Amino acid sequence: MENAPILSKMSQRLVTVAEMLRDDSGKKLAVADVGCDHGYVSIYLVQSGIASSAVAMDVRQGPLSGASDNIREYGLLDAITTRLSDGLKELKKGEADSLIIAGMGGKLMERLVKEGNLKELGIKTAVLQPQSDLSEFRAFLRDEGFFITDEKMILEDGKYYFPMKVVTDMAQDEKEAILNENIKSFLDTDSSLSREDVIRLFDRYGAHNLLRRDPLLKSFLEHGKEVCESILKSLDDNHLGRITEIKEELSDISFALKYMDE
Repeated sequence: MENAPILSKMSQRLVTVAEMLRDDSGKKLAVADVGCDHGYVSIYLVQSGIASSAVAMDVRQGPLSGASDNIREYGLLDAITTRLSDGLKELKKGEADSLIIAGMGGKLMERLVKEGNLKELGIKTAVLQPQSDLSEFRAFLRDEGFFITDEKMILEDGKYYFPMKVVTDMAQDEKEAILNENIKSFLDTDSSLSREDVIRLFDRYGAHNLLRRDPLLKSFLEHGKEVCESILKSLDDNHLGRITEIKEELSDISFALKYMDE
């Protein structure tokens, strides 16, 4: 199967995650694929010319052995290395300039990114796709000095996914200029909000998804509204904290939907 494409075995989510890493200049990357599972993403990256090499890493020996078998089957042992590793702990400095982590919980991914010390390793670009705690994760990236340059939405098997493309070394003044412009674009349609309100909305739903008015985001918001309204009906006065939380989320959904409909 050395010349067979891996694409037929890839989900839409994994293809999107891999393609988001593609360098616009055509430069081939050296990628660390953390939590590689079956190794399909690493194989796709090399086959499609996105990467010249990859280090496929997993904390579990079972999936890593399966990835090794797949890499061998596709004739890519010279380009893809497998490595047992908790996150990025076994990656050497300068071994990769790009990173993919997809399909983990947001809190776990925060730990791996923080412990990994991406800048010190030489990672300049990453595609990160957390499964949970999205608002907190976006805020974490900003607090760590990273910048989300793109974000996509994927609906697959009834579940929404939000892969984010991140750069680690953008100058602070450039980040602030882009953020200010994005905030202005939002406030131009709704001046009742504050700067802090818009940043909260960006953290909750993704600035790129909002500003491009992604149709999938509208579906996501409408579904979220239904869920929140249903939860509110089931709560009594013994859950005042939860009621306040749900009402705040409904308010944010309303602001976001208003922007989407402008």
